[in-house]
Amino acid sequence: MNRLTGLLCLTFAVLIFAAAEPAWAMHEQGKFHKKKKIKIEIVYPPGAPGIAAHFKSRLGINGKSRDAGSLHQGIDIKGPNGQAILAAADGMVLEAVVDECWGPTISIDHGNGPDGGKIIALYGHVGEMLVEAGHEVKRGQLIAKLGDNQNRYKCMAGVRHLHFQLGREYQTDKSDRWGNEYFLEDGRRGLNPHLYWVDGVRKVTCFSPAKIYPADYLAYPLPCDRQ
Repeated sequence: MNRLTGLLCLTFAVLIFAAAEPAWAMHEQGKFHKKKKIKIEIVYPPGAPGIAAHFKSRLGINGKSRDAGSLHQGIDIKGPNGQAILAAADGMVLEAVVDECWGPTISIDHGNGPDGGKIIALYGHVGEMLVEAGHEVKRGQLIAKLGDNQNRYKCMAGVRHLHFQLGREYQTDKSDRWGNEYFLEDGRRGLNPHLYWVDGVRKVTCFSPAKIYPADYLAYPLPCDRQ
């Protein structure tokens, strides 16, 4: 597929997802927001950890409703203590900090996506961080592990998980910022990760060291074998 064809496909996918946005009000417990009309299926490869709270969901990782007008701007994936967290693509670590609400969180600039726009990923609510600001990372590299800190930070809602969120603009002005807007200027306007998987729209792509990946697409931030 050449770049022009790829851009056209991505644009078409964005329109589809925009039209069906209420479908992301879905939780693994089978609860749906009242406005949900269409269930959009996510394709998981064998062994891939499932998404517990979806993009644009009105339900949190704990199954409770979010504040009025608050939609989930990323995806949440549960895991055990020590669960490996992988870099979704090559990139540069912008920061690795412990936020008072989010807990340990890593921001990585993954360069430009297939649409030419910047892709900055947040790896939030982790435990042990294995990279620092200024580090270059490679796709599939172990960058963090989940911890036993889910009850220490309010934004983790008492559930151990990774919050994976994409944005365009890194937040440099940290004053009076909170939550995802502490890390991203467009934190309230997250990008849909399901548009950027290597294998295609809605097709979760787990990292394999035996594969060669296009630089501008993403792999899943957890390994499929739950390492």
